[in-house]
Amino acid sequence: MSQKPLSLAQHFSAPDGYTGHFGWLCGYSANAEFLDNAAERFTRSTRPQRDSHGQIALALFLDPGNQHISIPSAPGVAHLPMRDPKTKPFLLLHAKVALLGFQHAEKNRWLLRLLVSTGNWTIQTLEESLDLVWRIDISSENFDSFGKGCADIKAAWNVFEWLEKYFDASLLKISNATSRSVEDVKQCIARCSAKAEGASRFFDNRNQSLLAQLPGKIKALGKVRRNYLAMGSGFYEKENQGKPPHVPLDIVGSLQKDGLLTTKSLEADLFVSPEACQAIATAADNLRKEHGITIRPAADPQLASGKCVKRSLHAKFLFSAYCSKNSNTCESAWVYLGSGNLTKQGFANKMSARGGNFEAGVVFAPSPLCWKNETTEDYPVVTNLLPMQWDKEISDMSELRSGSDMEERNTAYVAPPLAWLLWHDADGACELRADGGSIPDDVKVFADSDGKTICQRTKTGFEWRHGGQPREVLIRWEEKQEALIPVVDQYGRIAATALTPIDIEEAWWRLADFPMFAEDTEDGENGEFHENESGSEAAWHAATAPNYPIRAMMELIENIAAKQTMIDERDWLFWCDRLEQTLIRAGESAPVKYFRDELELNPLSPLRHPPFRPSFAKNDSTDFGKNYTQSLDRIEQKWKIHELTPLEHSNASTIQGLV
Repeated sequence: MSQKPLSLAQHFSAPDGYTGHFGWLCGYSANAEFLDNAAERFTRSTRPQRDSHGQIALALFLDPGNQHISIPSAPGVAHLPMRDPKTKPFLLLHAKVALLGFQHAEKNRWLLRLLVSTGNWTIQTLEESLDLVWRIDISSENFDSFGKGCADIKAAWNVFEWLEKYFDASLLKISNATSRSVEDVKQCIARCSAKAEGASRFFDNRNQSLLAQLPGKIKALGKVRRNYLAMGSGFYEKENQGKPPHVPLDIVGSLQKDGLLTTKSLEADLFVSPEACQAIATAADNLRKEHGITIRPAADPQLASGKCVKRSLHAKFLFSAYCSKNSNTCESAWVYLGSGNLTKQGFANKMSARGGNFEAGVVFAPSPLCWKNETTEDYPVVTNLLPMQWDKEISDMSELRSGSDMEERNTAYVAPPLAWLLWHDADGACELRADGGSIPDDVKVFADSDGKTICQRTKTGFEWRHGGQPREVLIRWEEKQEALIPVVDQYGRIAATALTPIDIEEAWWRLADFPMFAEDTEDGENGEFHENESGSEAAWHAATAPNYPIRAMMELIENIAAKQTMIDERDWLFWCDRLEQTLIRAGESAPVKYFRDELELNPLSPLRHPPFRPSFAKNDSTDFGKNYTQSLDRIEQKWKIHELTPLEHSNASTIQGLV
């Protein structure tokens, strides 16, 4: 290819001015390395940031044969388990789709991105496989006039709503920040879906096979007979005593029957990986002589330098167009790409528990293309976009190998009886507790990943005497079933790293950035002040001034009041979490100690008064107000100032004089 295309992971990158808000993925397989890369691009947050935030940005539905991907291995990504694989309505969950929601710095602006991939969410896709991806972006600025794209978003969202019925997605509801992000993106999807026009290009095989739907999708683009068809797949049907595979022939026959392919003048190519093409290896001669189908090796992608990169064909695609002797243009072209291999289970059968995978794909009319490089053409060359070439064909059958069939996997990850455990610390007496309801008698919790050190059960949960709060713990049920589940802290952070102390300046810096996340920084040498944009050296020298603690605290209170009276109602619970989490970390800073130990005053008390609060949370008559008051209660208890004199009841003139 003349230009290096974006990798699958790069399609997760947030556009300029946007950050990833929330997204959903489904697929056959994934691994932590790919997902960690994708999550960083999506959220614009480094791994340490995501470790500390403890929020979910990407929800992942995978075939239950995939090993569990824990949150610490890909922070910000929740691999949601299937509730009961015995009831799954498909042979394999094989569709590879992502629906991503981005939010602009200007909060009323949003963008939705739909990815339909032929490749899995794995490093192998990035480094070894030859795959394709189709993408559309729809924003708050253009969705009114993009009805076809809105129809695609609507159809894809229908798939994720349906999938969620079979998976345990409760982990997405335990954090105010995560649940708010989920709802925000759902609202954007609803607005977009309301503008859908016509049939979507996106389709799946829940009710009909991809093959059965293919002619209708093509007719929507124009009922024209084309004289060229290219077919490519990562897997074909199993070798069957030299008999030609059914699916490629059925595709040709179906399109000819519906008047979408010529008969006598048809040129058809079948692209394969010669080292692994299943039934094609022994049926290639028959396909060429009896059916007029030429077998060709897939084209290796070419970098801008001209060097070819050796890849194994994994893409599943169809390309058809009319080729005229007098034109270099690919006339009436259409493309299918998706998850469905050219096999019965992938393309010819509808989804079923015994004979059909769950597959999804897209049929679309590409922008104008040309057949070959000509200086007079402005259109892209089709062979630069699809793994096709016409310089080589395979006539010597000894060059072909059947290779291995698609692997069969046992169930590896199912929903455990507990999706998470809550951390509870009461003056050093630590427990892991279930969030409501009783804990099944057969559930055991272990302090190590080897399942050797068991935690003692209590009336409310499991005793923890093994150091600080763990990010995740191993549980066992039914004697042999095991799973790692995340631990959620008091702030709703999921499988997060421990919070380190910060100073007052850094506390405000983190609050000022709301709703964005600031990056955790390394501890200073004294363990109290930290490098940040306000400068730890300046903070250190300021701390030596007599009036520094009071001035710093008063500025913090004023800044918080000014900030929170402007917070949007939709972000209020998220703000309360951030306020509590941030201020508790500053509990041992110099200003807090000074007010607590020297002045014996509660400096946070003004924040309880109506002028310091937004109108929807002015008092405890609303849930917003109650949530805020409870957050202040917990901060004051951690600062050990809850029983001290409120600041407004002190000798105000003395305080003013010091400031």
